[in-house]
Amino acid sequence: MDWSNFIYFPVLKTKDAELRAISSVDKVSREKILPIYEITKSRITKKNSLGDIVKRLDQIRGIQNGLPFILDVATDPKQTNSQIESILLPDDGYRFWREWLEAHDDLSIVPVIHINLEDDEDLDEAQSFVRAVAHKYPKMALRLPTGLEEEEYSEILDPIVSVLGESKLYVLIDDGCIRDIVKKSSIGAVAQSYQSTFEIIAEMDDSENWLEKVVCISGSFPQQVKNEGVGDEYGDFDIFEHGLYLQLKKNRPDLQFGDYASININQTEMRGGTFVPRIDFCTDSKFFYYRKRRESGSYIWCAKKVIADSDFVDNGTWGDDEINSAAIGSPSGISPSFWISVRACNYMTRRVKILSA
Repeated sequence: MDWSNFIYFPVLKTKDAELRAISSVDKVSREKILPIYEITKSRITKKNSLGDIVKRLDQIRGIQNGLPFILDVATDPKQTNSQIESILLPDDGYRFWREWLEAHDDLSIVPVIHINLEDDEDLDEAQSFVRAVAHKYPKMALRLPTGLEEEEYSEILDPIVSVLGESKLYVLIDDGCIRDIVKKSSIGAVAQSYQSTFEIIAEMDDSENWLEKVVCISGSFPQQVKNEGVGDEYGDFDIFEHGLYLQLKKNRPDLQFGDYASININQTEMRGGTFVPRIDFCTDSKFFYYRKRRESGSYIWCAKKVIADSDFVDNGTWGDDEINSAAIGSPSGISPSFWISVRACNYMTRRVKILSA
């Protein structure tokens, strides 16, 4: 396995829209993606009242088809269940997390090391977890925020690194949604925060032997795109992750990049009858959208507007095919979830192309 092939690290919850999106990305692009899956409960049904997460892991197995992936779990209470809550228990070196990993050792998993930054004793349990499993995994991952003091990063990483053995560590620097911060301050200020964190980690003792990559992760897709629009039917907005990438690429070429694949970080459940049909498309640096109050043919109207837009380029993706199909009157889906998949598929394909340049 040549791990240097992986250049893009999208964070994806295991919900239908995101799984459909990643499964629809072309094979050549997929081989350059190391996705970070956050396990969520599966869809609740009469036969599946728990929302068994095994169903989500089975879906991942089919999508990855032998390719490796980073495995984490969701922490949003709306997306979790008792299984996920048990995984996050630190008792006995995160025993339940170890058991879940062992039960799926046929998958090429890069496990996330769970820690509670607010509990100093939890570091002992995290260290016990790593000591117990590191020999099984050539790579492991740890998510941290920017903005900690240098000694805080050392206090977290030193105990982990000391028991990694031959395994190497992806450090995922994740500040979540940067949209409001950029609007209040600037891309430069956000970039400086990531850059400072990168420098602290990359310059730690013996990092060339234990550090695989430092990955910058952020998101900026708005929760309400209509607030970005011109009138009610059309709008555009900046992809702040791209501006961040451009600034960091100049000064820190070894830094890797990930994002939330054009999905709003604080996802809200869509209630029936409350959504407005919308189709989005992107360039390298901007998103554009068309939306039409719900009536017969709304998605067809949106698709026709998209393909007539001078900023739209058909790259031959699954998502572009779906837009073209809708524009001639045959949309494959008429739900927000389906069109989120179209958007995310096209976005991830474009990010791979940008990062490959």
